[in-house]
Amino acid sequence: MTEILEISPEATLDAVRRQLMRLRQRKVVLVLPDEWQELDNAAQMRLLQRQGQRQRCEISLITRNERTHLAAQQVGVPVFIKLDEALNSYWRMQPPSPLLDPRRLAAGLPDEPRWQRRSIIDLKTSPTYYQARQQRIRSEAIYRQPLPNWLSWLGTGLAGLVMLMAIGLFVFYVIPAATITLIPGREPIVVKVPLTANPFLDVPDLEFRQLPGRLVETNIDETGRVATTGSRQKATERSQGSVVFSNLGPNFVNVPAGTIVSTSTGSSINFRTTVNVGLPGGINQRVTAPIEAVDPGVQGNVRANTINTIGSGFNLRMQVTNPGGTSGGGSQLTAIVTQEDRDKLLADLMARIEARAAADLQKNVLEGEWLSPESIQTFVTAQAFSAFNDEEAEEVELTLRVLVRGVAVDQAILREMLLTTMQRSIPERGKLVASTLATQRDADVAFVQGSVLFTMTVGAEYVIPIDPVEVRTAIAGLPPAEAIALVQQRWPLERPPEIYRDPEWFATLPPLGNRIQVRVEYEPSLASR
Repeated sequence: MTEILEISPEATLDAVRRQLMRLRQRKVVLVLPDEWQELDNAAQMRLLQRQGQRQRCEISLITRNERTHLAAQQVGVPVFIKLDEALNSYWRMQPPSPLLDPRRLAAGLPDEPRWQRRSIIDLKTSPTYYQARQQRIRSEAIYRQPLPNWLSWLGTGLAGLVMLMAIGLFVFYVIPAATITLIPGREPIVVKVPLTANPFLDVPDLEFRQLPGRLVETNIDETGRVATTGSRQKATERSQGSVVFSNLGPNFVNVPAGTIVSTSTGSSINFRTTVNVGLPGGINQRVTAPIEAVDPGVQGNVRANTINTIGSGFNLRMQVTNPGGTSGGGSQLTAIVTQEDRDKLLADLMARIEARAAADLQKNVLEGEWLSPESIQTFVTAQAFSAFNDEEAEEVELTLRVLVRGVAVDQAILREMLLTTMQRSIPERGKLVASTLATQRDADVAFVQGSVLFTMTVGAEYVIPIDPVEVRTAIAGLPPAEAIALVQQRWPLERPPEIYRDPEWFATLPPLGNRIQVRVEYEPSLASR
């Protein structure tokens, strides 16, 4: 059966050879892309051909690439333009030289000439069967001759000496054994651990020493008032007087109450008549009418002969003047609201809210959490003043609502991170005594970009690690007293070491280190004192 294998443009020659390794067909047709250049030379084509020879399969190619056609023809690989041509014709690879078999290097070579054949040479040079048998008999006769007596005794003596030496070595080096029991001591360690409580973190990050924080929020409402400090003059009384109207024509003129007259120089001051009067007909006929200032205040107190303007409709029929000045207009000092009053009231209320913010926020903190005072923030969400700037008021009132927010830290997670950090700080194979862990938060706490930055000073004790191999090497061959003194000098211990020897009559510990068992018991040191 013929296997058809289509090659992708991105494939390499090595990839194609690996694909061929997985095939078990006797004939394989490779359909190559026209632009594929992996087989455009004879060397590459020969590698593909040898792969087929190793697998004992015939390979042909389908391509339009002229350089690939030329390389295939050079090494004897069948190549076609269309797939139908390969499927409908008989073809085989015709390599220029066969593939060498490393187990049968002579396979495929021509036969040797008769005069060089191995069978003829063996007949001339190989010994006869009788000669070989006689040679073997002579060798066995020499082997069977008895040794001299002195040589036998010498061999027996040497063998006995070797046995005695082996027994001595066994007695002095193998039989002795010892066991030394060590209870390591403790040493204190103090480490400063900078930490960050990040409210946007879900799980602790030990590498960057960040632990998750929890946002705690509450709203505080506060109301306060303060006396106003601003003041200004306020008009209280209207100025009063009288004016004289003079007729400019022959007709009678009725002057109703409320007729407006005013000054014409400087700032115009308006007055109004308070009663109805009638001006007799005839030129220069006169009538006197009482007046009062339209607006209260001292500005209505004007001098005589300054009121000379009549409102529209009467100015062509009569004239007006005031023979005497007006008087009675007055003002008084009144309190008003200033921006400073509002700012002071806002600052006072904010100070009162900030003073109680920590206590109110602490009510929302869960058991086992620590709330950082430095993380407490206040945000004004609503404010309402009772009066605006420059408004008359003896005092101004403010109702304020403030959002208070802080970051709380789970102290169980904090302790776990501190324990892990301390464990990494102690020497290798050392054991941390968790019951001795003592923590203290430093005063330099900062709140940066929503996270709490603080430093913990952590103190604890750890059990000193002891390497049994190092102890065994140090005390091998020493007397017990010297071994105990050496161990206590080099390693701090909770109590003096205990040494057991077997047998007891040896004055020293075994000289071979592997005959000394070192037991390091950490549990007594880890227990609370």
